[in-house]
Amino acid sequence: MVDILSQDEVDALLNAVGDGDLPVEETQEEETQGKIVSRYDFRRPDIVSKDQMRTLQMLHKSFCRYLSTNLSTYLRTVIEVNLVAVDQLTYGEFNMSLSNPTYISMFSLDPLEGRGVLEINPLLVFSLIDRLLGGPGTAPGEIRVLTDIEQSIINKVIDVFIQGLIVSWKPVADFGFRVTDTEVNPQFVQVVAPGETVILITLEMKAGENSGIISLCLPFLYIEPIMNRLSAQHWISASKKRKEEDKVHYIKKHLEKSQLDISVALGKTSLKIKELLNLKKGDVILLNTKANEKLVVSIGTKEKFLGHPGIVGKKKAIKVSDIIVE
Repeated sequence: MVDILSQDEVDALLNAVGDGDLPVEETQEEETQGKIVSRYDFRRPDIVSKDQMRTLQMLHKSFCRYLSTNLSTYLRTVIEVNLVAVDQLTYGEFNMSLSNPTYISMFSLDPLEGRGVLEINPLLVFSLIDRLLGGPGTAPGEIRVLTDIEQSIINKVIDVFIQGLIVSWKPVADFGFRVTDTEVNPQFVQVVAPGETVILITLEMKAGENSGIISLCLPFLYIEPIMNRLSAQHWISASKKRKEEDKVHYIKKHLEKSQLDISVALGKTSLKIKELLNLKKGDVILLNTKANEKLVVSIGTKEKFLGHPGIVGKKKAIKVSDIIVE
């Protein structure tokens, strides 16, 4: 029987590691015939490179910032979300580490196949629900299954998480993350085989005096097609490209509000000064355009369109028929 750590034990371990009271084992190395040999566990192969792991860390730090800002606005209280770790392990190990009951949301990885798993500590879930219902954010002493109303309330919070994933992964791929199912018993959640490698992103969320662990599980089997985009160089270049696109959108948005003078030339003609002085009411001046001929529409001083004159309601108008290409 595998022992499952309680939430208090997990928090105590994380605090001990952060304070330095609990030493973290380094990679064991042995010297054999003058060569440094590192121990390697074939049951837990390191499929994801260190460069890709660093990129995942940067990506999900952005995810944490998004959650901290948007959840604080949505819950009307200070929310702090921090990245604890990014690890690779087997799905079986991840599944056995979850408490029962807990709150699990499974989401699609469109356009890729398969699903990911988002697990939120149940004490944190009840704390968020209590705060959304106007309470101080107190969690119950005993964990129970959510009611239909509570499920509907927490789904709104999960939507913020999913939107945050979409925004954070945007520099890498246009994922259409979408919640497909929820579960309270981790034994009923089998998105991949127990021996398959998964990437586990562990977050810590603090809401007032309450805190809890959030786990994001991405099976390597499903995200392997985009793993080559997780190099730091690709991620940084994609971020720069995104910023340039945002600048173009910003400039375009403000330019669209600008007002321009539009004029339509009905035609032209030449008159002598004597003829101009002799004009009187009822005289007709012949122009150089025919009645059915297209008229020139100018934007400022630039001739941009051709169109036909007409009337809309009680106002004169012109219908654009052609664009003048310079």
